[in-house]
Amino acid sequence: MSRSTLLSQVYFFLAVVGLLWSWSYFIEYFATADGFLLQSFFSSVMNNAASSGVAVDAALAGVVFSVMAVSNAAQDGVKWPWIYVLLTFLVGLCVAIPLYFGFRERARAITMP
Repeated sequence: MSRSTLLSQVYFFLAVVGLLWSWSYFIEYFATADGFLLQSFFSSVMNNAASSGVAVDAALAGVVFSVMAVSNAAQDGVKWPWIYVLLTFLVGLCVAIPLYFGFRERARAITMP
């Protein structure tokens, strides 16, 4: 097994962990909230300085990752970079980043002997 193949498997595993772990909190929130209202969700996220700082940090990291994914996708051998942008803001950065890196490593494993 090549290094790239092993790395891609690690990244894909981390994407699944990120999805399950982060969304367990989102599901719990929406199960106890007054429906699926994004305004209510974002007011809860920005409820105090600590959570606001984490939210702003994650949002800016998502923008930076999106720019990187779109601009480097062809060079990295990753198809459909806009999917990672959508995943970043609709599912989570902890899913989009490892998926991008996993497919990048898979492309490297195919192109490298």
